[in-house]
Amino acid sequence: MNRGEIVRAIIEFRNDAVLIMGPGKSARIVWEAPLHPATMHSMELAYASPMAFGVALGAPNQRVISLEGDGSMFAGTQSLGTIARYAPANLTVIVIANGVWGTGDASIPVTLQPAKYADLALACGWEPHRVTFATELGPLREALRRSATAPGPWFIAAASVSDDDSSVNADGSLRPRPTPPTDLIEAADATRRYLLGNRKAQF
Repeated sequence: MNRGEIVRAIIEFRNDAVLIMGPGKSARIVWEAPLHPATMHSMELAYASPMAFGVALGAPNQRVISLEGDGSMFAGTQSLGTIARYAPANLTVIVIANGVWGTGDASIPVTLQPAKYADLALACGWEPHRVTFATELGPLREALRRSATAPGPWFIAAASVSDDDSSVNADGSLRPRPTPPTDLIEAADATRRYLLGNRKAQF
């Protein structure tokens, strides 16, 4: 699988879930799709899953998805233990694991290889039947379908090829980064307004 296939599958099964994303190239794929108002993109390294955890606790009737790269998840491993302890049923954590750090020329390997992220979640106390490591699109889509219809929390690690993940050109110059449609503060405010609107509708 490549990054585009993984992210587009997540969008397909997202429905009305809040989506909170770590740093990296996945955000651009989300922007290119019809943009859901509750989309927080480009959180700093290791922040997406803790933020998603907080939103899940504060809005228990709202599905919440955290989308991280493997480097970001590795930097915030401790959040997996906290999530396992509180176990919010409306939260899904997804890691796109390509085995390399996303900065530079994508030549520096992450010391924790893609297949080990599921083991990491299990070691932090996640329920085994809610943890998936997918290397193909079919099993990934099945895991996403389950996470959209059954109580969690869910942990999904999706292995991705890394051939398009360099941040630099062959001559060493930086590739231009795409400009997001909103900055992070605007995205957070839009998410807040969406959640308040849903809460008013429920009560």
